[in-house]
Amino acid sequence: MDNQALLERLHKDALAIAAVALAGGPTLVRQVPTCPDWTVSDLLGHLGQVQDWVCRMLRTREYAEERPVVAEPQRAVEEFISGVSGYLIAMRSITPDEPCWAFGPEPHLCQFWIRRQAHEHAVHRVDLESVFGTTPDIEPEFAADGVDELLTLFRGPATHPSVLLSAADTGDTWRLGDGDPTAVITADAKTLYLGLWKRIDLLEQSRVDGDRHAAEQAVAG
Repeated sequence: MDNQALLERLHKDALAIAAVALAGGPTLVRQVPTCPDWTVSDLLGHLGQVQDWVCRMLRTREYAEERPVVAEPQRAVEEFISGVSGYLIAMRSITPDEPCWAFGPEPHLCQFWIRRQAHEHAVHRVDLESVFGTTPDIEPEFAADGVDELLTLFRGPATHPSVLLSAADTGDTWRLGDGDPTAVITADAKTLYLGLWKRIDLLEQSRVDGDRHAAEQAVAG
């Protein structure tokens, strides 16, 4: 997925999240169903911390220590609101092919943060909307890119039998583990994306062919 499309998605999600922060009120103390240990204020505090961390690394191109999340809920929300516009400007000012600290496979370039931040905010917008019983639209191409990013960055070597993930709407497939697949999990890309991020029950909303136990192991990670 190209950087401009990812930036547009990031901008859209960050502004939607900011709108809830600006509205304030009782919503800020509500529990987040998809992250039950968090309130909305906690979620906004986390995003404010991440945005600050990324901005500092984009300025220096070097690793920066994450600052602690602001403990006081109202101040955490205020810092998120005050920082989000500068964060979006910094993200849109990225020169994608310049070197920058990143994690995961090389090359480590600034464009890594465009993709990572687009998916960071997309998933947390899902979390935020779960408070209201809604789910944002997620385009199939973006969701498939998110599955690929998650599997590339956050999954280690598989210890379970090989399982194939198949996105019915985009035609993309991903193999978890080595050898011939013992099971195939088929769903639309959005379901795979949110299921792998543990925001929904993936197997409950997918078709599983073959060894279900292997599928369960693969989804558990």
